[in-house]
Amino acid sequence: MNNNLLPTLGSFILLVFLQVLLFNNMHLFGFINPMIYLLFLILYRFDGDQTFFILTSFLLGFCIDFLSQSGGAHTIATLSIAYVRPQIIRYAFGVTSEIPTGFQNDTRRINKLIFLSIAIGLHHLLYYLIVYFNWDAIYLILKYGLFNSVFSLLLISLVLSFYKK
Repeated sequence: MNNNLLPTLGSFILLVFLQVLLFNNMHLFGFINPMIYLLFLILYRFDGDQTFFILTSFLLGFCIDFLSQSGGAHTIATLSIAYVRPQIIRYAFGVTSEIPTGFQNDTRRINKLIFLSIAIGLHHLLYYLIVYFNWDAIYLILKYGLFNSVFSLLLISLVLSFYKK
């Protein structure tokens, strides 16, 4: 049995329940809704099995959609980020440099911030594009995407500062 399977499963279940029971009911300033379940996409090992990661990312988005009745927007955004994650890692940490085995194993803070910003920003932009799916709502898409990305980035960075290797 893989020794990373139980912590991965535990974080999967914990993040789904935290998102559905706590963070989906949090509406700061009327529209800011943090998406803490993105921690699963960030903390999964960089050298882990990509097929398993895409499958679990699909299940993560599906569980969030099913429990919060959001019609598939979380699934599509999460699956898209899981698919492009290797390119985001290569962009954030560099092609020629040594890519770390995991997010917490690297000491370069600016590279971590770039990785977090791209992954979270792209996820939120895709999510709100799917939710509104209308050119007339481009202002709402950009507004919600930007503010929710910034707040989710701050919250995830705060949680990661308490996270041990």
